Amino acid sequence: MYKSSGAVYDGEWKGGFRDGYGVMTWPDGASYEGDWIDNRAHGFGKFVHAIGDVYEGNWYRDKANGKGTYKSVHSGGTYNGDWKNDLQHGKGIETWMDGSTYEGDFFLGEKSGFGKQIWPDGSVFIGQWQSNMINGVGR
Repeated sequence: MYKSSGAVYDGEWKGGFRDGYGVMTWPDGASYEGDWIDNRAHGFGKFVHAIGDVYEGNWYRDKANGKGTYKSVHSGGTYNGDWKNDLQHGKGIETWMDGSTYEGDFFLGEKSGFGKQIWPDGSVFIGQWQSNMINGVGR
C-alpha cells in the first residue's frame, strides 16, 4: 500500500511505479481500479468520479481511449462506444432517462457525422450532424 497527498494505492509495482493491477482511491472519494503501466491508468479499468459518475473501459496514459461506457448518476444518461483522449470519438450510442437515444458518429466529444436520434415522442431524425446540431442532409 502507498499513500500520497491523501490518495491511497494498493496494487502491483514495477521499478517504483504503479504497474500491473491496482486500486487508487483519492480523498474526495474518486477511485480507479484496473490496469496500470508506468504509473498511469493503462489497459482496462473502472474510474468512479467523486460525484458518482462511472467510466468503465479502455485507458491509454490516464485517458479514456478505445471502447468504454460512461454512466452519469445526475442526468441518468449513458454513452457506450469509442473514446479518444477522454472524449466521445468514433461510433457510439447515447441514451437519456427520458428515453431519447442517439446512435452514430462522434467527433471530439460532439455528435458529428451521420447519426440517428429518437426522441421520447417517437419522432426520428436520420442524417448529418455537426457540433451537436442537425446539419446537412437528413430525414
